[in-house]
Amino acid sequence: MRLDFSVAVHSMLYLDQQGDRRISSRELSESLDVNSVMIRNILSLLHKNGYVKGNVGKNGGYQLLKSLDECNVGELYDLTIPPTISYARFITGKSNVMEETHPTEIADNIKETLNDLFTLADKDYRKFYHQFTLADIKNDIQNHGYFLNKFEKNSD
Repeated sequence: MRLDFSVAVHSMLYLDQQGDRRISSRELSESLDVNSVMIRNILSLLHKNGYVKGNVGKNGGYQLLKSLDECNVGELYDLTIPPTISYARFITGKSNVMEETHPTEIADNIKETLNDLFTLADKDYRKFYHQFTLADIKNDIQNHGYFLNKFEKNSD
């Protein structure tokens, strides 16, 4: 899985914590311990989708536009991790450049079969994330175990 989702969530929680103060991509980069180019790319995506506002330049920076209650975790996941990216690198099998030296039913069909399986799992994964907001994540950060307790109570 790529870091884009984690970077988006972490950045938005950080911006919320800072209130009205404009936060530079450099400051976010240091807080998240990732390259500032990655921060700017993710924040650009969040800006285009109305989650943050940002200004470039010496006095520029980013601010959160929505409350954490308005930020659905599943929507952020969908925005930052397109379905094929979440599992594409886990699929093996015959590629177009591979020589046809030992063709087998498995090699010929594994890619499509695993793709179907991962697609079904990914749909459930995304559905799960849509139950939460960034306020829920902040709650778990402040009261670790919030998610586990919530689901343990529901499973009893």
